[in-house]
Amino acid sequence: MESCIFCEIISKKEKAYIIYENDFVCCFLDKFPINKGHVLVVPQKHYQEFSEVDSNSLIEIILTAQKIAQSLEKLLNTDGITIMQNNGIFKDVEHYHMHIVPRFKDDGFSWVEPDIDVNDVDFKLLKMKLIEYL
Repeated sequence: MESCIFCEIISKKEKAYIIYENDFVCCFLDKFPINKGHVLVVPQKHYQEFSEVDSNSLIEIILTAQKIAQSLEKLLNTDGITIMQNNGIFKDVEHYHMHIVPRFKDDGFSWVEPDIDVNDVDFKLLKMKLIEYL
């Protein structure tokens, strides 16, 4: 495995502003924040993709994200919180992580949705296939 910046942070070989950690997660301020208070929730064990993360770590990730979001809302008097994660070619670090981003009206961060037309037949077919997989 190539060097992983998040593994380096977890092992304290790389500097970071760690705000919380336990046996399953390490949480620190994002070095390149979208907004002040942007936190990353990272599993202690190295996983590249969301689909690989063990269930105990996933539980701890989401519960910790909730606690951090609640704290940021109070501390920074946010207008909202965005919680997101990326996979595959869309992630910037090859170690699964969840972003907790404090949001403020007119902060300039946006989610651009493409104009995609999906018809009823496509929805029904996709629904059937997903039910099969689940």
